Amino acid sequence: MPARLFRSANGDRNRFVTLYYGIVFSLLLAAAMFLYEARVIVQDNLRDEEAFAVLGAATWVLHDLESAETGQRGFLLTGNESYLNPYRQGMNDLDGALLRLKQIVGVDPDSLEVVRRIEQVKTEKVAELTRTVELARAGQCRAAIALVQTDEGRRYMDTLRLDLGQLLDVWRQRRRSATRDAQERIQLETAALAVTAVLVCALMLYALFVQRRAFARMRAWSDVLDRQAAQDPLTGLPNRRRLLAAIAALTEHAGPARVALLYMDIDGFKRVNDALGHSSGDALLCRLAEALRGATREADVLARVGGDEFVLLVKDCGDDSQLRDLAGRLIGCVRSAGERDYSGRFPVGVSVGIATFPDRVQSVEELLDVADAAMYIAKRIGRSTYFFGSSPEPRCAEILCPSSDGAELNE
Repeated sequence: MPARLFRSANGDRNRFVTLYYGIVFSLLLAAAMFLYEARVIVQDNLRDEEAFAVLGAATWVLHDLESAETGQRGFLLTGNESYLNPYRQGMNDLDGALLRLKQIVGVDPDSLEVVRRIEQVKTEKVAELTRTVELARAGQCRAAIALVQTDEGRRYMDTLRLDLGQLLDVWRQRRRSATRDAQERIQLETAALAVTAVLVCALMLYALFVQRRAFARMRAWSDVLDRQAAQDPLTGLPNRRRLLAAIAALTEHAGPARVALLYMDIDGFKRVNDALGHSSGDALLCRLAEALRGATREADVLARVGGDEFVLLVKDCGDDSQLRDLAGRLIGCVRSAGERDYSGRFPVGVSVGIATFPDRVQSVEELLDVADAAMYIAKRIGRSTYFFGSSPEPRCAEILCPSSDGAELNE
């Protein structure tokens, strides 16, 4: 790598580090601010809930008193005991509602003072209601009505309504204040989030610009490496170039180990491709590549060398029985994949041509050609089978027949 390119890459690296630290710092600062604002918003929500509880409790106290008074008036006018049901209900619930109100506002001295006044007036109002009801039950309806006409009870209720109204106004204002503060802080957080997002995006865009510039400077070097890439873009398997390189490497490290090359052509692929389209054909190839890869060893080289043609290079392959088993597994996994995907609608199989070195093929360079020719014989024999091929000798220019030594059909 040229020194100038190295210095440029080092400078870009320093810029990346600075930018990333800036992004992290911005995010941490924004997170701290959001946490603080969230805490304040939670407190505002608690204040709002407290105010809502006070409003509910105060309203319920007034409701209980009005129910009790309504029942009293109905009983005094009619003498009917059924009118005392609201009276009894209001009297039973009143103490509990007032106690709850007192507990809620206990943290606020001003509100607690108002509640104490309400409690005192409530006691006097309850006493007035009780006296009139007892007089009416004793048959002294005139005396009870006369007591009501003194307007003593109305004064108590007016005082209660005034005190409760004062308490409600205070807590309504607090609730509005808490709600408004929470809304303002949410708006502030939203604006801050937007600003932070813009800043982070700007930093990231600048980092991307610097990165793209650095990549552009390295493109001349990366292009060389890309051209040397030897992977099939569809299946991810090695391509023909990688396979040829692996075969060529055998000549450099030739040893006593036996090498086999299995040339596979998918039977029935054209029908799938024609009937369902190229995308379905590509998907089938990907699934078959995965199935074939699962039936082979990690050290073996499985490559896609054509449209529906695969090649498996097996090092240290052992004897022919192991190759028969391997060919059978490959045929079985392809057939199973076809049956699983198409349920017999499109029979899918594979024809396999096998060449071995050094017993059947004179040189590793001939492995691919001999296996290819053997594959076509397997297709002519009946497809979804395998055939062992060998190099032609001066006395025989064809692949060995099934009856010859080292060549056979799938049983």
